[in-house]
Amino acid sequence: MPSKEQMKLVGQTCSEYERESEEAERSCESCRHWIGEQSMCELDIFIEQLTSLDQT
Repeated sequence: MPSKEQMKLVGQTCSEYERESEEAERSCESCRHWIGEQSMCELDIFIEQLTSLDQT
């Protein structure tokens, strides 16, 4: 399971991010593609996005 910090970092840079709620902080948790009970992105791009952050 990804940490809250990882989800926040990926959410801030993800090109596919779509906010579910206007009040929510930008994070994978607030993205409509995030499946909370499974702790994964339905687009299956979380690991790819996280890895790209490490290459900067």
